[in-house]
Amino acid sequence: ISTSLATGDTNSVQQTRAMSSLGRPPISQSNVGSSFVPPTYSALRNKVTMPFDAQKGKPYVSPYSEFFTNLDAGRTSLGTTKETEQRTFELKEQCLECGIPESELRFRTASYGRFALAPYVSAGEHRITVKVALSAIPFENEQEKEVFYQIVGSRFNPKSGDLKLSSEKFASRIENKRYLVDMIERIVSSAKDLAKEFDAGGNTKSLST
Repeated sequence: ISTSLATGDTNSVQQTRAMSSLGRPPISQSNVGSSFVPPTYSALRNKVTMPFDAQKGKPYVSPYSEFFTNLDAGRTSLGTTKETEQRTFELKEQCLECGIPESELRFRTASYGRFALAPYVSAGEHRITVKVALSAIPFENEQEKEVFYQIVGSRFNPKSGDLKLSSEKFASRIENKRYLVDMIERIVSSAKDLAKEFDAGGNTKSLST
């Protein structure tokens, strides 16, 4: 640096600073315009699988051979194919005995924390609320819906189209959840059975009367 300052060579000073700050010589103008060509998939594969460290008398086995074999066969890292994943995706969703899909049940609970005095939990700590849309209930005719309205009463909200039930009968959220599911199944099955009885008896009057 001192020699460059003495001779007044500013270019040498700039190059020296660039090397001291970046640790490498500056990029020349000839390299700036050069286009970088990324390696292709086949080139990377040949580079990985080439026997650069094969032992004498033993064939070389690449540590990535299984990965490339799965790629060629169309399999994932788990060994599954696209057809297997599609069949898994198309599996029938589990439903309740009354025919309501389990994904249509929307449960809600609240946690109030632990109290310092007995009984240490809030009265609504184990309360479970469930909502299910009327469109998710597989009714076969309007007669079953009419019986359903009479059974649930104000628990059905006609504006939102949801049936809302809640339970805190048991001191366990799991038991209250099971109780609500059983209640929904009994409501739907009872509505269908009563509608069939009215149809079999030839009663054409509306249930609301």
